[in-house]
Amino acid sequence: MTIQKVEISQKTIIFLAIFLLSLFVAWQLRSLILLFFLCFIFMEALNPAVLWLQKFKIPKILAIIILYVLIWSGISFSLAGAIPIIVTETTNLIKILPSTLDKISLMGVNPIDISSQLKILENIPGSFASTVLSVFSNLISVFAFFVVTFYLLLERKNFEKYATKFFNQKDAVKAIEILDLLEKRLGRWVSGQFLLMFIIGFLSYLGYLTIGLNYALPLGIIAGFLEMVPNIGPVVTSLLAGLIGLTVSPTVGLMAVGWGVVVQQLENNFIVPKIMKENLGLNPLVTIFLIATGGSLMGVVGAIIAIPLFLTASVFYQVLKK
Repeated sequence: MTIQKVEISQKTIIFLAIFLLSLFVAWQLRSLILLFFLCFIFMEALNPAVLWLQKFKIPKILAIIILYVLIWSGISFSLAGAIPIIVTETTNLIKILPSTLDKISLMGVNPIDISSQLKILENIPGSFASTVLSVFSNLISVFAFFVVTFYLLLERKNFEKYATKFFNQKDAVKAIEILDLLEKRLGRWVSGQFLLMFIIGFLSYLGYLTIGLNYALPLGIIAGFLEMVPNIGPVVTSLLAGLIGLTVSPTVGLMAVGWGVVVQQLENNFIVPKIMKENLGLNPLVTIFLIATGGSLMGVVGAIIAIPLFLTASVFYQVLKK
C-alpha cells in the first residue's frame, strides 16, 4: 500500500486563514453589513423618484427631503390611526366581553372558561404600545439608516466616476451596468410594492365597509401600510379588525377575521405573484418561495429583503457571466 503525502503550501494556509478571518469579521459585523445593504436597496429604489423630481428643476437635496417627508408622513399617519384604535377598541372589548360570551357557545365550551382564558386581552394595549416604542426606541439605527441613504443618494451621480477610479476599464463598465440594472429592477420592485399596498388596502377597506365594521377606512390604510411586512402584516390587521368587530357583535368579529384570511390568501397566492411577474418577470412560484425562505431564515426582515436580495444577486450574475 503506497502512502501518499499531501503537502499544503504556505500560501494556501495564509489564504485559508485570511478567508476564515474574513468570515469571522463579516459575521461579527453582520448587523452593520445588513444596514448598508438595506440603505443601498433604499437608495437605488428612491433614486428614480429623485431624478423625476429633478426634472421639475427641484434641487437634489430638496427632492430627497420631499421623499423623506412623504415616507415619514405615511408611517406617522398609519401609526397615529392604529394605536388609538387598538387602545380604545380593546378597552371597549374587555368591557363588553362577558356579556358577549354569555350569548355564544363555541363548540360546547363554557363561556365563563373562555372569559377566564381571554384575560390576556387586558394587556394588549400596553403590549402593543411597548412593542411600537421598542421598535422606534433605537433612534440611532433609524437615524443612521436615513442619513446613510441620504448621502448615498447625493453621491449616486458620482458612482460611475468612482467605478472608473477603482476598477480597470472593462470592470468599470460592468460595475456601471450593474448599478443601472439594479436601479431599474429595484425601482420596479418599489412600484410593485406601492401597487400591492394600494390593492390590499382597498380590498380590506371594501370588505370591512361591507360587513359594517367600525373604522373601516383607518383599518384599510393600516392593512395597506402593513403590506410591506409579508405574512405578519395581514395577520396583525386581521386580529385588529377582529377585535374591533367583536365590539359590534361576535358575527361581525368573525366576519372581519374571515375577510382578513380571504385577503391574505388572495395576496399570497394570486396578487403578489401576479404583480411581481408583471413588474419583475419573476415566476409566481419563485416569488412565493423567496418570501417563505427569507421569512424562515431571517424572520420579518428576511421576508422583506428576500426579493431585493434575489434581484441583486441575479443582476450580478447576469452581468458578470458575460
